[in-house]
Amino acid sequence: MAVLPVQAPELSLSADDVRLMTLRAQGFIGTEARRGGVPAMLRRLGAVQLDTISVLARSHELVAYARLGPVPRERIERAYWHPRRPTAFEYWSHAACVLPIEEWPYYAFRRRALRARGKRWHQSHRGTCAEVLARLRAEGPLTATQLGGAKNGSSWWDWSDTKIAVEWLLDVGEVICVRREGWRRVYDLPDRVLPGGLLADEPTDAECLAHLAASAARSLGVVTRADLIDYHRLRELTSPGVRHADLVDEAADAAGLTPVAVDPATAAGRPSPAPARSGPTMGWADPVALARASGGAGGRPNRSFRRFRGFERKRV
Repeated sequence: MAVLPVQAPELSLSADDVRLMTLRAQGFIGTEARRGGVPAMLRRLGAVQLDTISVLARSHELVAYARLGPVPRERIERAYWHPRRPTAFEYWSHAACVLPIEEWPYYAFRRRALRARGKRWHQSHRGTCAEVLARLRAEGPLTATQLGGAKNGSSWWDWSDTKIAVEWLLDVGEVICVRREGWRRVYDLPDRVLPGGLLADEPTDAECLAHLAASAARSLGVVTRADLIDYHRLRELTSPGVRHADLVDEAADAAGLTPVAVDPATAAGRPSPAPARSGPTMGWADPVALARASGGAGGRPNRSFRRFRGFERKRV
């Protein structure tokens, strides 16, 4: 059974309406998707996942290629990890991700949760953490290898005490990564990298979740409750006493998202030849995406969208 949003849905959207809004929000269609290059793409998506596996290219490169075309690899790398003017950082969102630097304050909820939990996967040692911080303070940005080595053995997760310590410090926000060298993280101190306003900003959990709900809706156009939970993995890397996933309804309301119902029995405004097995899917839409889709608020709707007569403002 679908979980109803806090507010009753204001709009009924067809499945085709939602597909088009999502394609536009993700930057797959529309001329505005190419404006601003890779940095603008990252801000629009809110997060780009990292992965060590590479066949054609690494995943963070494929995200840019799929939306922007044949962008030089150097331009992508520079947008994610600028050597002098950081505009992004790495942290846990959907998974290990590159995030716009201005999003730093809104992951405070996860940094606090991890600190309360006491560890991610490995148990760190307080003395080793202090040594890592002292070296970063004295020597500047360093990789795990430069700090003393990343592994004890050949196993992927057989980390050295130094690697465990620096990753834990990254988890709780005492260390930050805004650059890579040869796919190795370069660790630094937040007060050397972040603008003062970002460093001092410490929003509450509720404020963080409202901001991230808005970010997910902006990136997807239309979201269900499951989307809001999964986009930033609110069931993972949290403390046992705080169930962030249970707060998404209030977060969506606080973010000003528009409650909607998606009718799976309609396509392009026409009834489905087969009856739907379940009722409408309840969720929320980004108000800006709705305005663009309907041509309101100065938006210029895609011509294809205007053919979707299923987009109706009606009570459900």
